[in-house]
Amino acid sequence: MPKPIYLKILGIFMSCLLTACQQVSSTTAIDPSVPTRTVKHAMGTSEVPMDPKRVVVLDTAPLDAALALDVQPVGTTIYRDFPPYLEETANEITLLGDPNQPDLEAILSLKPDLILGSKLGAEKLYQRLSQIAPTVFTEGSGRVGEGEWQENFRLYAEALGQTDQADQLIQRYQQRVQQLQAIIGQPQVLDISVLVISSERVGTYTTGSFSGSILQDVGFSRTAAQDVTRRFALQLSREALDRLDGDYIFLIYSTYQSGGVQKKEFVADPIWSQLKAVQQEHICEVAGDVWIAGRSILAANQILTDVESCLSPDQSGSS
Repeated sequence: MPKPIYLKILGIFMSCLLTACQQVSSTTAIDPSVPTRTVKHAMGTSEVPMDPKRVVVLDTAPLDAALALDVQPVGTTIYRDFPPYLEETANEITLLGDPNQPDLEAILSLKPDLILGSKLGAEKLYQRLSQIAPTVFTEGSGRVGEGEWQENFRLYAEALGQTDQADQLIQRYQQRVQQLQAIIGQPQVLDISVLVISSERVGTYTTGSFSGSILQDVGFSRTAAQDVTRRFALQLSREALDRLDGDYIFLIYSTYQSGGVQKKEFVADPIWSQLKAVQQEHICEVAGDVWIAGRSILAANQILTDVESCLSPDQSGSS
């Protein structure tokens, strides 16, 4: 390539790069008149507005948390479809692509003043996101048990300036757990199984999962194959279906599972009809967007509602 042409192309490239950098810088400059607070999170610390007005969330968990705290994000990423259990509380939220591949240009165009997400899903994008707006990341996505979702919820609430409201919502959740324990009587004597409909294998969520932590809060026992804390989910062969039997089975049909099958195909397995829970009609179908993808306070409360509905005396179950 002749040198003059090369230098011309290089000049155009550098000019475009400089322009792009200036555009990003102009959107990230913090107005000195806007009060801020320092929030410590998984990626360090961020100076966030005391009262953020244009919040972008990068997963269902921060979306759930924001809506629970009466904050309407201007944009969110989703996996496939908008979570149905959040539709009643969500208004005019721009969709920004997949959580693992958010549309950065679309985020930039929304001019957010705060971005909430998870290090687990978007660590590699943190620096670029921070150029757009102050960004706060949790360490995990809330998919594991042992209280991770509650820690994440409190961090999102801190970034949103809603810590008092978050404390109240956690307290109400704990009160609901106690009320449910009283309704059930002795939850510890019931073995609970959580299964996911899939094609060739059986998916199951363990004690160490988000939904598993809710069941553990209530005090249920789990089947031996699912009483695992080091992994949030397991895949077993269809021949091992009898190992996942319980007093009650919560059957998840998830749109997030690739290669899924219809319920009628799944329950056609001869082993299925032999399960105790099936024979007693203790099968309760629940939504994957809640039990798998929710991972925050609204989903946790919906799981409690599902459990109460399933175990109520007038619930006959379905198989």
